[in-house]
Amino acid sequence: MGKLTLHTISYSDEGKKIVYDYSAEVNVQKYLVQDKPLYSTYGIDVSSVPDSIAVIPFLSNIMPIAWYAGFTVEVEEVDEDFYKALELVHKEFLKRDSLHTVKGKLEAKKLVKNKIIGDKSSMLFSGGVDAYATYIRIFEKKPDLITIHGADIEIDDHSQWEDFTDFIETEKLLEKNNQEYIETNLREFYTYQVELLLKDIGWWGKVQHGLALIGSLAPLSFIYKYSSIYIASSYTDHIDIDWGSTPEIDEKITWAGGVRVFHDGYELKRQDKVDLIAQFASNTDNKFKLRVCYSELRTEFNCSNCEKCFRTILGLILNGKNPNDYGFNVDETVYDKFYQVLEIGSGSKGVKYFWWELMEKAKNTDQFYVFKDKEAETSQINKIRDGKIDQLLEQKINTSNKGKQRIRFIIRNKFPWLQKLYRKIRY
Repeated sequence: MGKLTLHTISYSDEGKKIVYDYSAEVNVQKYLVQDKPLYSTYGIDVSSVPDSIAVIPFLSNIMPIAWYAGFTVEVEEVDEDFYKALELVHKEFLKRDSLHTVKGKLEAKKLVKNKIIGDKSSMLFSGGVDAYATYIRIFEKKPDLITIHGADIEIDDHSQWEDFTDFIETEKLLEKNNQEYIETNLREFYTYQVELLLKDIGWWGKVQHGLALIGSLAPLSFIYKYSSIYIASSYTDHIDIDWGSTPEIDEKITWAGGVRVFHDGYELKRQDKVDLIAQFASNTDNKFKLRVCYSELRTEFNCSNCEKCFRTILGLILNGKNPNDYGFNVDETVYDKFYQVLEIGSGSKGVKYFWWELMEKAKNTDQFYVFKDKEAETSQINKIRDGKIDQLLEQKINTSNKGKQRIRFIIRNKFPWLQKLYRKIRY
């Protein structure tokens, strides 16, 4: 079975960095990068946070690995409410076909009752469609905006991170919100062996990210007295896929006597969120950039040439909005580019669902943004209404070979120099 033991929690960088000193038995070590132990760095001194709270970011990342790999995690102490929350989250994962063992567990020598008394709100903010929709829905609460370096942007990618923080700090709409940043190597401290715990790869999306992102806020919640944390939904109850952030998982997470987590917008389709953003922009006479793209080939705010960019661009067009006012750079040729990118990209149920939403929106929309030639662009919209994209993605899903994806993943990680060569060729 094996065991991982957390020995001490210490601080560096004037109390801003939480350092976890842990060791693992031989059969657990294969899941951990030995020279990259997990850490979390905050913009303020968090050294006054009790160990029972400071341990939460650590356990939020380690425990899912323990559940799937079947080993024990041992710590000195943990917040009692969070300990019980982990048991509930574990039960949610046990409902999935992907989790075959119940052996993984947490052993804490001491359960501590903590209490945070306050009424401040916070939210995880990425600047994308999901995040902005949640921000709009809780706009009057003036939530603190928490962005995590190491989640969507790699820690070593300083250029993209600086672009992102500049965007947040200069966006007029966000100027009344306190903005906090966390740096954590939550996607780099484990090896590719963790991905192989799933039949189909995708550990970050399918398992890790909900608990990991929420848990990273625990030290800040103690300092700033957060009573509520909002995390925007990625999907809706209309689509059934394994995902690491759902209401059933996120809203069971708590600590310190009642910190509440809200998985926001689950009842909304992605296009509903774009509609909400467009309506808010019109009502408040605001134009603001949407940060939806993290492509390594991006040279501008968004690359405006990937599947995720394209579906957001089309959603804005169908709301009568010029995408160029929202952080994109496109013209009337964008319609032909949709098909080129979707033809060479991978297909999934989630992607297909998002484009189905756009098809339904197009069917029910008479007015849309016209770049140049209304007749020609109406013809393109009619193709979408007729389901051309939907048919293309259905065909790709039916012909995809997930086994080959797994093999390619193993080769990339066993021979990382091949990945570097591939990136060099792409650049």
